[in-house]
Amino acid sequence: MTRDNILKMAEKLYQEAFNANAYYTIMKQYQENYKKYDAEMCLSPAFYHTVYNALQVACFMELAKLYDKSSNVFCIGSLIKESNNNLSLFPEYRLIEECEIDGQKYTFHIPYQHELKKEEERFFEAQAKSQREVLKMFDTQSTDTFPVRVDLKFSEFLGLYYKRFCGLSAKLENIRVQRNKIYAHNDSAQISGVDELIKKKPVYYADLKELIDYALDVTRLIIACLTGVCRAERYYNINDWEATLMLAELGLKYQDYDHKQKMKEFEEQLHSQTKE
Repeated sequence: MTRDNILKMAEKLYQEAFNANAYYTIMKQYQENYKKYDAEMCLSPAFYHTVYNALQVACFMELAKLYDKSSNVFCIGSLIKESNNNLSLFPEYRLIEECEIDGQKYTFHIPYQHELKKEEERFFEAQAKSQREVLKMFDTQSTDTFPVRVDLKFSEFLGLYYKRFCGLSAKLENIRVQRNKIYAHNDSAQISGVDELIKKKPVYYADLKELIDYALDVTRLIIACLTGVCRAERYYNINDWEATLMLAELGLKYQDYDHKQKMKEFEEQLHSQTKE
């Protein structure tokens, strides 16, 4: 596979992961905003209910596409496979610097530096233990949760992501089953009982987030190594929904104030008429 083909594959999968992350983020905002702005959201209950359901389906289907194993489709798994089969297309090191000292030429290979996520630390137990032992010497607070950084060549980076991919198999199976039997087809399981199916093959919000983050990690790495461009994980203004709810809250307060003023004026007018 050519460099352009791998890049196009990565770009397409990145956009799907980016969209899924946007849907997921807004769904999580929905839950938080409903606690704070119940009255404001109840002004348009049909709208919010419909949007939330649409976001759930869209997020789920995007993830199902990202990890689809059907024939004649490309997915995160095939992106990792094709990249591994074509390692020569990628720079093995982040930089290669050359310098000359006293007539002698030296070459320095500068690796990629990666901050390990919690689920990745088990693959680098020695490095994690060593770095945290050093931090304890300086009385660093919360050494157990302090981020660990490791130096990796590209092939090692890809190897790490392959190990993580293998660890997602059970969650991916649950995604596939729910997609096929609930979302994509009118499966007979929907008649016999969707609740029972979901209980056997559960997909939790934490699972969605892990799969989205993983897809973003892989696609952003491939794109960055091939183009030098680091893509964003989400829209910079993804949290602006609350601003509209704050305005709605303000509007309800003014509406309540106007109502009280009119009632006060009506009572005063009624009182004056009674005196006459």
